[in-house]
Amino acid sequence: MREKTNGKQGTFYAIGLNYQKADADVRGKFSLSDASKKALLTQAKAEGFEGLMVISTCNRTEVYGKAAHPFQLIKLLCQHTKGSLDEFEKVAFVYKKQAAIRHIFNVGTGLDS
Repeated sequence: MREKTNGKQGTFYAIGLNYQKADADVRGKFSLSDASKKALLTQAKAEGFEGLMVISTCNRTEVYGKAAHPFQLIKLLCQHTKGSLDEFEKVAFVYKKQAAIRHIFNVGTGLDS
């Protein structure tokens, strides 16, 4: 059986930036307040994304979820922060499928902190 998609679903991605490549000033531009997180998730839901998760700490800002293309997630992040696409591309990561899942577990268990 084929997975049904609405254009926003598809492949699982982890996108974001962290202390490994982005300095504190750049990380600050992409940080999300509680209100910004809520706005991002509200917009994502309105656009048809399901099961999106956002993490924003002093060390990282990351978005996890299914999308037809990772740019959809990157666009959401940039719209709700003061960071630009150009800045994101210089210091960010995009993990796909198993690599994205591995990354989430590394972050969640403190192996990447």
